[in-house]
Amino acid sequence: MRINEQQIVSDLLYSLGQDNSSINKLQEQISTGQIVNSPSDNPALNQQLMLLQGQVNQNNVYTQNAQYAYGFLNEQSSVLNSAVGILTNIKTMMVSAANDTNAHDLQSYGTELGQQIKQLLDLSNTQYGGKYIFGGTETTSQPFFMNAAQTAVSANPNGVGGALQLNVGQQMTEQYNITGAEAFNNGNLFNDLISIENSMASGNTPSQANLSTVSNYLNSMINTNAKAGAMMDRFNLIQNQLSSQNQTLQTTISNLGNTDVASAVIQLQQQQTTLNAALKTGSGIIQLSLANYL
Repeated sequence: MRINEQQIVSDLLYSLGQDNSSINKLQEQISTGQIVNSPSDNPALNQQLMLLQGQVNQNNVYTQNAQYAYGFLNEQSSVLNSAVGILTNIKTMMVSAANDTNAHDLQSYGTELGQQIKQLLDLSNTQYGGKYIFGGTETTSQPFFMNAAQTAVSANPNGVGGALQLNVGQQMTEQYNITGAEAFNNGNLFNDLISIENSMASGNTPSQANLSTVSNYLNSMINTNAKAGAMMDRFNLIQNQLSSQNQTLQTTISNLGNTDVASAVIQLQQQQTTLNAALKTGSGIIQLSLANYL
């Protein structure tokens, strides 16, 4: 008889412990707003939430890459747009010079052209975040150099080509640069303009071939800038897609892992009622059990 009573008391205490544990867990879920506060709460759900959060974190890295690439291309596009403006001015000036037979005026045009060339050279050596944007893969070396006599421009001997790429998705990389080879024709743009400058400085009016050369470079620069714009649109689209994916993932995480507070409060009240009833019943059993020992 006493053994049975001891078992009853033991079972009662175990049940009370379980009820109290459930109450504590519900209180924690309500307080934190999370169903899983430690892996042991729900191992399967915890693993699922970790995988989903891992995807969110990885998408954040991809988003940062896409943002950097967009900024890099935006800087390139701004420079190319300025270069288009300079080449447009050069073309207009050359048309004026072609209709001017005054040798002094032609020398002045030549001097002005020399200044425009230097501005183009400065643009070609623009940096973004400490990197030369038109160096191709050689981002730490200056892409283009004017010689001491200022008679010629040379490109970095290691090259000014090569694609810069970043991961913007799972097994997905995208190029994010316009190379110096594309934008400035490996430096030939400068040397052709210097040749025209020298000819004008010598009193020669620009030839039709000279005008065609500048027109071709201008058209090429416009097309290259358009390419940069298209690449920017691509990275903007990628950012929007990643943002949409993360919103969906976050919604899923919330639906799976967030506490339904209203439901949890009801469960807590029910559990507390059950615990109070168990305590009341248990107190009678314990008193009876103690009486049997007397």
